[in-house]
Amino acid sequence: MSIGEKIRKERTYQKLSQKQLAEKVGISEPAIRNYELGNRTPNEKHLASIAGALGVSPFVISEPDLDTNYGIIHALFHLENTIHIQPEMIEGQPYLKIPANTYTYEAVNNWYKALSAFQNGEMSEEEYKEWKDTYPEQVIFNKR
Repeated sequence: MSIGEKIRKERTYQKLSQKQLAEKVGISEPAIRNYELGNRTPNEKHLASIAGALGVSPFVISEPDLDTNYGIIHALFHLENTIHIQPEMIEGQPYLKIPANTYTYEAVNNWYKALSAFQNGEMSEEEYKEWKDTYPEQVIFNKR
């Protein structure tokens, strides 16, 4: 989901018009419209102002930076909403539960099998890297 789509989602969830959000942020209505349409991308200052006006963290409406802990957790929040993953505690250790019979479940299962093969010495580090680098093509075309 793009930044603009996230802004629109949060704005409409709060039943705000583009004009109302623009007034709260202190920018023009056309600016909000252009952000939502994807014609323009807000700079960090405007993104923070929009998030503040919506009462959400800037992470909610920005692209997740998967190199940061906050970006990762917000990506997981997004996955909770889209594919219904959920955290679960097993013996004091948090795990992510993925609904069965979904593409994501099958993909993670394939990943688990490849990682296990690598850890058990059935696949070299180079083969494991190639598996990840070519996924899902090697599964779709049965290259492995």
